[in-house]
Amino acid sequence: MSVYLDQHLDTLVFKAILKDPNGGEEIEGRAEINLQEQYIDFRGDFVPLYSLGSPMEIYRLYGKREIHRFCGQVYLSDTNLMRLIKVTDQPLPSAIDVCCTGVTIPAEVTYTYTVPVQGGLFFKKTKKESESFSASITAMTQAQVELLIQHDDPFKEGEEFQITALQPPLFDNTTVTIRKVFTYGDTSSYLCAIGNESTVQRKQRDVFLEENQVKPHHFFAPIGSSRS
Repeated sequence: MSVYLDQHLDTLVFKAILKDPNGGEEIEGRAEINLQEQYIDFRGDFVPLYSLGSPMEIYRLYGKREIHRFCGQVYLSDTNLMRLIKVTDQPLPSAIDVCCTGVTIPAEVTYTYTVPVQGGLFFKKTKKESESFSASITAMTQAQVELLIQHDDPFKEGEEFQITALQPPLFDNTTVTIRKVFTYGDTSSYLCAIGNESTVQRKQRDVFLEENQVKPHHFFAPIGSSRS
């Protein structure tokens, strides 16, 4: 279960932009999907009036970024509401950068730290030691990963450790930096920024995110297919 990364593509109500594919003003508001009746509503402070059957598009927003596109025909047009029917939809490539994937993937984290050792009279020597812990990946984007670790002494914000997850091949001794910590009992959830990784590693994670997050999330028929 994700603690920090709570944006999912299956949310039915979200911030959105209404667009006329033939040009015109873009309107910000909120959209709501009705799966049972297979339509999408857009609400805003002022919605332009369009004739029935006009093609329109709604884009889901994450911040200012468009992450999901909905195309349909106007069924209801009012000054504060527009309803589209015969809807098709498509998650956009930017979705894998901002939306989490709810997962439970085994991983191992390695924490390296410095300890003092016996030195001379005027200086102290130190050496590096490391400890490894089992972990679970509970959510992930292109830039962040959320980890669940059982540990008596929680790590702190700003600390770094290396993460390895090879089944599927997502991380191979990749350095991550802790952004947030939430501890309950002897278990902590860590939201971490992903550091530098090889091009191969990045591509492998992108493929995983696309296959497991973006592609399955169609509410309607995919864009390009026909709707009667």
